[in-house]
Amino acid sequence: MKNNAEISIITATYNLLLAGRQDQIISCLESVRMQKNCSFEHLVIAGGSTDGTLELLRPYEEKGWIKIYSKADKGLYDAFNHGIAKAQGKYINFLNSDDCFICDDAISLSIEALKKTHSDISFADCYEIYGQEKVFKEGSLAEILFRMPFCHQTVFCRKELLEELHGFNLKYHIAADRDILFRAFQQGAKFCKVNKALVNFSLGGVSTINMKATAADDCLVLYDNLQKLIPITQDQCKKYVQLGVLPYNVIYKLVRKQPLQVQLPCYILIIKHQLFWFKERLKRIRYWFVKIRTRKGKRIFRALGIDIINEEKK
Repeated sequence: MKNNAEISIITATYNLLLAGRQDQIISCLESVRMQKNCSFEHLVIAGGSTDGTLELLRPYEEKGWIKIYSKADKGLYDAFNHGIAKAQGKYINFLNSDDCFICDDAISLSIEALKKTHSDISFADCYEIYGQEKVFKEGSLAEILFRMPFCHQTVFCRKELLEELHGFNLKYHIAADRDILFRAFQQGAKFCKVNKALVNFSLGGVSTINMKATAADDCLVLYDNLQKLIPITQDQCKKYVQLGVLPYNVIYKLVRKQPLQVQLPCYILIIKHQLFWFKERLKRIRYWFVKIRTRKGKRIFRALGIDIINEEKK
């Protein structure tokens, strides 16, 4: 790890030993250490841990692998903000303590893509890990309209942009990462994709365990950002999120600062969702208007919502 690092990797954690996650943090540190052809620093924001986490990590600091900062914070996103303030790199990545890079060129590929395309933010695919299961997860920027579009552990972002956005909004307990990406997207930040899976992302955190709370936070992110553009209620916003649709004039206001190759997938996504719900409505109408069904032991004929025949087969 070099003092004049171009990239800062920020890992936030708290009381790892109590959570039984010491093996995961070591894998995380090793995956960063193995990165080649790049100049980086690895900051561990320990949140004032009191269970022996600091003692576990201290030998790695002495070897020069990491820098440890530990003071009480208000949770994950507050720790990320502390990390941004301490970071010396031009670009920042947030790698959770349970996650790890799966190749030794994850950093170099990301920085190369950022520089080659003159982008502000890069992202990539990942593998989601739950127990012994490993599932490929594709990153898709268009999904940013409704939910987290890709694993934030694959994201590399200009530090200056994070500072311009005033860091993570602590109002959101689960979706502050999506909020900061959404705000960057809306104001015209340039995104690029690294065409390689870079990270193993361990499921089991709050965002994956409590899906209802995650959906509520996602809806709040959209509402807070949309109400700056159009008159909208939270109930309307909730419906948009549930259906995965938005009025075209709203989409235009959200994507107008993005290049055409980014705008088009956003419109296509909305059209796909609209077609899906149109087909679902058509099925219900058709079922109400006329329904003829014969199955084992049953005969049904329905017209205009009225059962003409509904009997057991003889």
